[in-house]
Formats: sequence, C-alpha cells, structure tokens
Amino acid sequence: MREADYKWISEEYDSVRPMSRGNLECWMTLISQRIGPRRSVELLDLGCGTGRFSIPMATRLRYTVVGADSSEEMLQKAQEKDSSTKVKWDLQDAAHLSYPDHSFDVVFMSHLLHHVDEPLRVVGECCRILRAGGVILNRYGAIEHIRDDPEHRFFPEIIGIDEVRTPTIGYVEDWFGVAGFKDVSSETIAQRTFESADERLEKAGLKCTSALTLIDQSAFEKGLQTFQRYVSENPDDSWLLIDRITLTHGRKV
Repeated sequence: MREADYKWISEEYDSVRPMSRGNLECWMTLISQRIGPRRSVELLDLGCGTGRFSIPMATRLRYTVVGADSSEEMLQKAQEKDSSTKVKWDLQDAAHLSYPDHSFDVVFMSHLLHHVDEPLRVVGECCRILRAGGVILNRYGAIEHIRDDPEHRFFPEIIGIDEVRTPTIGYVEDWFGVAGFKDVSSETIAQRTFESADERLEKAGLKCTSALTLIDQSAFEKGLQTFQRYVSENPDDSWLLIDRITLTHGRKV
C-alpha cells in the first residue's frame, strides 16, 4: 500500500480537517452511549493522530485514555495540544501492539484501518487487548459513502487509491465478526463538516484527505480548477458541506 507522508500531514492536520464544537459534542455523546455506563473506562485511542478525540475523551468523558500512533510527528503534535496532561501517549504499530492481553475496556479508532496493510490483524489485536465485555469502536468514511464526495468527484485519480484501501461497512463488520466480536452493528451520521463551499474548496487546496497527497501535482491542480468552477457556479450546494461518517461497534464476549 502506498503510504501518505504523515510528517507533512501532522503539520496541517488540524487546520485542514475542521471539527466544530457541535460535531465534537455529537461524537462524544455517541461514543459514551455505545460504551455505556461504567464505573471506570480505560480506553485506547488507536491511530490517535494529533489527539482530536483522545483529549476530549479524557477531559470531557473522564476516561483514562492512552493515545497510540505509529507517527512520531503526530504524537508530538498531540502532546503539544494536551494542556491537561491527562492522556498517555504511545508510539505503537497497530498490527503488533505491545500491550498485554486484557489491558483495556475500550478501543477506539478513527480513520485508521484504510492506512494499514493488514486491517484484520489490527482488529484481532484490538480483540486481544480488550477485557471481556470490552467495546471496539471504529469511526470512518466507508467507500460507498466517499466514492462520490466532492474530493473524489473533482480529483478522480484518488478513486483508484481509495477503492483499494478503503473498506465497505460490510467488510468492517465482517472483520469484527472474524476477530471474535459479537453484537456488531453500524450507524452512519450525516455530518455538516464545512460552513461553506468556499471552506471545503480551501481545505481541498491544502490536501485535506491523505489520498490527495498521493497524486501527482498536475492532476491535483487540474482537479482544483474543476472544483473552483463548480463552487463558483453552485455556492449553495449543500452536497459540498456534508460528510457521511460511520461508526461500527462490537463487544468482546
């Protein structure tokens, strides 16, 4: 699998992938509902990136959180943001986690599995390190939902990249079942990610998705010009504002 430049992405990640306070609150509510009431929660945020979810899960939900990522640059950015110092940050290979069996109550992932070579192995590792009754949560854009989003419409070169690496909801649910999780189900949220068409265009120009870093510059510039024309002609098209994000969850018996 071609890998994105995570050192470059770490520098731009928070600025090019907006998360409004309302959207973050929505996800915190959904995550806490799927985990359910517990006296205490030890949670691994696997593929934590710059700590977008790790920090609020520790500060708002009051979970004991470990943020793990394979990118030193991402972890450095996360640590710089973590003024609470409530999160423990770990450099980890998602397919070969160093944690002992039965270490956590919850494993949370956001936009991770399409970046790894062996997603089933990663899900298996999640099952291994979870305690009985533990919960796995995977937040992602399924290929059936992103295939015709603005980035894929205007930069068609990334369709082939994501068709190879990005799973369907059915695939993710199957991986969970094979790994041993029960009560597997998914829900998809239509999230208003952008306040305006111009904002989405601006973020695309900053290569807001990792696939845009994998195409050549001439293709990128051509796609950006097409995107600009569409926005100028259709500034009020709500399609430009919305992303569909799925949460698949399961429980270890």
